[in-house]
Amino acid sequence: MQAEIRRLQEDLRAAQPYTRKRVREPPNNKFARMKDIIEAEEASRKPLKRARKARTVDAAPIIEEAQETIVHALDRIHEIKEMD
Repeated sequence: MQAEIRRLQEDLRAAQPYTRKRVREPPNNKFARMKDIIEAEEASRKPLKRARKARTVDAAPIIEEAQETIVHALDRIHEIKEMD
């Protein structure tokens, strides 16, 4: 349950809109240079990197299905051997 809560919180954080990057102004200039403005715009377009975590899968149904398949196959083998 806690793992699912954490996963949903991560999904919520990933769905939040990206923030704008601040234009870095040189301390001795009155105005920002065009180069600084363009860099800030490009940085704000890049998506944030999010950590991917492995999702846990309930293995019980998969194991049960595999066991049923094996039992069915063994029964068929025994039936074929009895026919010969």
